[in-house]
Amino acid sequence: MPLRHVAHGIRASLRNNGQAYGYSVSITIALGLLNVEAKVSGSASYIYFALGAAVAFSVLELLATTGFRKALEEEPSTVTAMGVSLSLVSVGVSALLAWATASLVGGVAAWPVTSFVVSVVYLLLAGTEFALAERARRSPSPDDQDHR
Repeated sequence: MPLRHVAHGIRASLRNNGQAYGYSVSITIALGLLNVEAKVSGSASYIYFALGAAVAFSVLELLATTGFRKALEEEPSTVTAMGVSLSLVSVGVSALLAWATASLVGGVAAWPVTSFVVSVVYLLLAGTEFALAERARRSPSPDDQDHR
Protein backbone atom coordinates (compact mmCIF):
# COMPACT_ATOMS: atom_id res chain seq x y z
CA MET A 1 0.00 0.00 0.00
CA PRO A 2 1.54 3.33 -1.03
CA LEU A 3 2.36 5.79 1.73
CA ARG A 4 0.30 8.51 0.05
CA HIS A 5 -2.85 6.40 0.51
CA VAL A 6 -2.08 5.95 4.18
CA ALA A 7 -1.45 9.71 4.55
CA HIS A 8 -4.76 10.42 2.80
CA GLY A 9 -6.55 8.03 5.16
CA ILE A 10 -4.99 9.67 8.19
CA ARG A 11 -6.05 13.14 6.99
CA ALA A 12 -9.60 11.90 6.37
CA SER A 13 -9.75 10.30 9.80
CA LEU A 14 -8.48 13.44 11.51
CA ARG A 15 -10.93 15.65 9.59
CA ASN A 16 -13.92 13.42 10.32
CA ASN A 17 -13.12 12.28 13.86
CA GLY A 18 -11.15 15.07 15.54
CA GLN A 19 -13.94 16.73 17.49
CA ALA A 20 -15.59 13.43 18.35
CA TYR A 21 -12.25 12.17 19.66
CA GLY A 22 -11.85 15.20 21.93
CA TYR A 23 -15.39 14.84 23.21
CA SER A 24 -14.92 11.10 23.76
CA VAL A 25 -11.82 11.77 25.85
CA SER A 26 -13.63 14.48 27.83
CA ILE A 27 -16.75 12.48 28.58
CA THR A 28 -14.74 9.35 29.38
CA ILE A 29 -12.56 11.15 31.91
CA ALA A 30 -15.74 12.63 33.39
CA LEU A 31 -17.15 9.13 33.88
CA GLY A 32 -13.92 7.93 35.46
CA LEU A 33 -13.78 10.91 37.81
CA LEU A 34 -17.38 10.35 38.83
CA ASN A 35 -16.56 6.77 39.73
CA VAL A 36 -13.88 8.06 42.09
CA GLU A 37 -15.49 11.25 43.44
CA ALA A 38 -19.26 10.58 43.49
CA LYS A 39 -19.32 7.04 44.76
CA VAL A 40 -22.77 5.78 43.88
CA SER A 41 -23.59 2.13 43.40
CA GLY A 42 -26.06 0.79 40.88
CA SER A 43 -26.71 1.16 37.19
CA ALA A 44 -29.13 4.07 37.34
CA SER A 45 -26.33 6.63 37.74
CA TYR A 46 -24.91 5.59 34.35
CA ILE A 47 -28.29 6.14 32.73
CA TYR A 48 -28.51 9.58 34.36
CA PHE A 49 -25.02 10.29 33.05
CA ALA A 50 -26.02 9.38 29.49
CA LEU A 51 -29.21 11.44 29.72
CA GLY A 52 -27.35 14.48 31.03
CA ALA A 53 -24.98 14.39 28.05
CA ALA A 54 -27.83 13.80 25.59
CA VAL A 55 -29.82 16.74 26.97
CA ALA A 56 -26.78 19.00 26.58
CA PHE A 57 -26.37 18.03 22.93
CA SER A 58 -30.09 18.45 22.26
CA VAL A 59 -30.20 21.93 23.80
CA LEU A 60 -27.09 23.11 21.96
CA GLU A 61 -28.31 21.61 18.68
CA LEU A 62 -31.62 23.43 19.13
CA LEU A 63 -29.82 26.72 19.78
CA ALA A 64 -27.22 26.30 17.02
CA THR A 65 -29.86 25.57 14.39
CA THR A 66 -32.29 28.24 15.59
CA GLY A 67 -34.95 25.73 16.45
CA PHE A 68 -33.83 23.26 13.78
CA ARG A 69 -34.47 25.80 11.00
CA LYS A 70 -30.87 26.66 10.08
CA ALA A 71 -28.40 24.13 8.67
CA LEU A 72 -25.05 23.54 10.34
CA GLU A 73 -22.36 24.62 7.88
CA GLU A 74 -19.16 22.73 7.08
CA GLU A 75 -15.79 24.18 8.05
CA PRO A 76 -12.85 24.20 5.65
CA SER A 77 -10.48 21.33 6.40
CA THR A 78 -7.66 23.72 7.36
CA VAL A 79 -9.91 25.28 10.00
CA THR A 80 -10.92 21.83 11.23
CA ALA A 81 -7.28 20.75 11.48
CA MET A 82 -6.25 23.83 13.44
CA GLY A 83 -9.36 23.78 15.62
CA VAL A 84 -8.83 20.15 16.55
CA SER A 85 -5.15 20.80 17.26
CA LEU A 86 -6.25 23.31 19.91
CA SER A 87 -8.41 20.69 21.67
CA LEU A 88 -5.89 20.35 24.48
CA VAL A 89 -7.67 23.36 25.99
CA SER A 90 -11.24 22.05 25.63
CA VAL A 91 -10.31 18.56 26.81
CA GLY A 92 -8.21 19.84 29.71
CA VAL A 93 -10.79 22.33 30.95
CA SER A 94 -13.55 19.74 30.58
CA ALA A 95 -11.57 17.25 32.66
CA LEU A 96 -10.95 19.80 35.41
CA LEU A 97 -14.58 20.85 35.36
CA ALA A 98 -15.69 17.21 35.57
CA TRP A 99 -13.54 16.70 38.65
CA ALA A 100 -14.81 19.92 40.27
CA THR A 101 -18.46 19.18 39.50
CA ALA A 102 -18.24 15.58 40.69
CA SER A 103 -16.51 16.71 43.89
CA LEU A 104 -18.83 19.62 44.65
CA VAL A 105 -22.19 18.16 43.67
CA GLY A 106 -21.63 14.56 44.77
CA GLY A 107 -24.14 11.74 45.01
CA VAL A 108 -26.60 10.71 42.34
CA ALA A 109 -27.13 14.30 41.16
CA ALA A 110 -23.47 14.57 40.18
CA TRP A 111 -23.92 12.07 37.35
CA PRO A 112 -26.32 13.96 35.06
CA VAL A 113 -25.01 17.36 36.16
CA THR A 114 -21.40 16.44 35.39
CA SER A 115 -22.15 14.96 31.97
CA PHE A 116 -24.34 17.95 31.09
CA VAL A 117 -21.75 20.50 32.22
CA VAL A 118 -18.84 18.69 30.54
CA SER A 119 -20.78 18.36 27.29
CA VAL A 120 -21.82 22.01 27.18
CA VAL A 121 -18.42 23.35 28.17
CA TYR A 122 -16.54 21.05 25.80
CA LEU A 123 -18.73 22.08 22.87
CA LEU A 124 -18.49 25.79 23.72
CA LEU A 125 -14.72 25.62 24.04
CA ALA A 126 -14.39 23.53 20.88
CA GLY A 127 -16.48 26.15 19.09
CA THR A 128 -14.16 28.84 20.39
CA GLU A 129 -11.15 26.84 19.18
CA PHE A 130 -12.71 26.62 15.72
CA ALA A 131 -13.46 30.36 15.77
CA LEU A 132 -9.83 31.08 16.61
CA ALA A 133 -8.72 28.76 13.83
CA GLU A 134 -11.03 30.53 11.37
CA ARG A 135 -9.71 33.89 12.48
CA ALA A 136 -6.11 32.72 12.07
CA ARG A 137 -6.93 31.40 8.60
CA ARG A 138 -8.39 34.75 7.54
CA SER A 139 -5.65 36.94 8.97
CA PRO A 140 -2.94 37.95 6.53
CA SER A 141 0.40 36.23 6.85
CA PRO A 142 3.44 38.31 7.89
CA ASP A 143 4.73 38.04 4.31
CA ASP A 144 1.53 39.65 3.02
CA GLN A 145 1.91 42.60 5.36
CA ASP A 146 5.50 43.19 4.24
CA HIS A 147 4.34 43.74 0.67
CA ARG A 148 1.78 46.43 1.48
